[in-house]
Amino acid sequence: MLTKLRKGKRAQSLVIVALSATALFGIIALGLDAGRLYFQRRDVQNAADAGALAGAQELLPMGATFGVTSSMITAANCQASVYALQTLLDTPADGGCNPPSGAYQGTGITERAARISATVQVWTPSRNNSNEIHVRVTYNVPLTFASVLGFTTSAVVADAYAHGGFWNKTYTIFGFDAGGNGNSVNFDQNGNVQIDDGLNGTDICNPSPTQGRLVSNAKWHAPNPGGSWNNLNGQFFYSQASDTHALATYWYGNVGTSQPVEQTPNYEPPLKPALIDPAYTLSSYRGTTVHVIWPGTYTHDINIPADFGGGTANDLFRFMNGIYYFQDSNLNITGGTVSNTLSGRPVSGPFGGVSDLPNAPDRTNGVEFVFDGNASFTATTSGGTSPSVFFAAPSFVSSGTDSIAFFIKTTDTISGPNGSPWSETIDGTKPTYGNYPFQIWGSVFNADMNGSHGSVVTLQAVSKTVYAVTGEVVSPQVDLNGGNMANGAYAPSTFPGACPGSSSGYQANPAGYLDQFNPHYVPHWRGLAYLVK
Repeated sequence: MLTKLRKGKRAQSLVIVALSATALFGIIALGLDAGRLYFQRRDVQNAADAGALAGAQELLPMGATFGVTSSMITAANCQASVYALQTLLDTPADGGCNPPSGAYQGTGITERAARISATVQVWTPSRNNSNEIHVRVTYNVPLTFASVLGFTTSAVVADAYAHGGFWNKTYTIFGFDAGGNGNSVNFDQNGNVQIDDGLNGTDICNPSPTQGRLVSNAKWHAPNPGGSWNNLNGQFFYSQASDTHALATYWYGNVGTSQPVEQTPNYEPPLKPALIDPAYTLSSYRGTTVHVIWPGTYTHDINIPADFGGGTANDLFRFMNGIYYFQDSNLNITGGTVSNTLSGRPVSGPFGGVSDLPNAPDRTNGVEFVFDGNASFTATTSGGTSPSVFFAAPSFVSSGTDSIAFFIKTTDTISGPNGSPWSETIDGTKPTYGNYPFQIWGSVFNADMNGSHGSVVTLQAVSKTVYAVTGEVVSPQVDLNGGNMANGAYAPSTFPGACPGSSSGYQANPAGYLDQFNPHYVPHWRGLAYLVK
């Protein structure tokens, strides 16, 4: 009896083991399929990244092309599809890109793989950014063991976003309009001015063809009858014509070099902040009234000091670090001490001006002013007194391009050829509120080509001790004003005799300083393409 009971238990155990083994092997099988999906997920993400990077490179402007064209979008769509599927060891069903078929035309396309069950979707532009591409790769991975349960495939999806990078330009002044019958760069010969390539005359013997260049894509206009009132410490290039009667350079060589038309930089603006019309707040600093202005999107004008009860000579206007997006509104400064520093005074870092205020929540560590629609910036003398202005651009910005203090978008609607969305015309001969002149530590970029020859950036000499802008001034047209400072000719530089290795022949121009190139305050190279998400 006991023997029969033991045999029955052994039989039951075998059944239990058999059933357990089936379940165990099933779990192992499903685990193998899950592992396959996990590793395939990585491959699909790599495919999306590769496609986005390849497509973004096609969004780089070439030659005199400005902006992103439909042919560039078609090329981006095609290259994104090719490189995404190449990463998965396949090719597009529609073939290659020489030339791309009609399937790649449009702002949103879908391309199937030739052999595997995969598709690539591409959107260009993406998220209202003409320089961004969005690539989505979907791969239906075949399942081995899960097919027993009726699951033959499982879709793995990956997304990637990339931007076309930009060329690392080394401009001091760049007027990129190439209309041919306008003045890309214009000097009003109303006093002496100086522009510097950042080397302070040390390259007198061997002027650099790339360091802090002055470039005019159309006519460079420095008219008669003035003498040598515009001192250029750096190489000067013009693409179509020159009129250089009032022009002198610090070195002993000839003025100007003709060159092909330069392509426009494709620097990117930051995204529009979600916070609309932030409220101003009041504070104080060592007994001084401080009007605190916060980053966000502004749909109404900011007039300093008029909007703040007129202000007084002692009032400070503090812009906290972050993005200031002016949508169909203006920023006008006619008085007061305006800055993004704690005390309102200039603050120096290892390379020049910096902000000592905390970073914005998105880690932006300076101020960037963006102008869109009917929007503009002015800084002018009012009531016989000039405002004191000190702004340090961010070296880090969470979106867009770093080191730009003022960004006028392509969608700004102020028309050229004489419309000016950015104008600094402070008279430097008049005392300032804070006893320091207009200073921008960062670049000014105007992408507004609206109207004939695009719009103008106007920059006036305001100081003999510090440059109005340290960085780049890039615009379709640039007007350089003398500001009634140090009128008359000056002694030009001469061949130093001891070249190379000496700058003893350099003659500093007793003029108003306009712009000085500084590699720490210009946009930094972002590669031919870079992932953003």
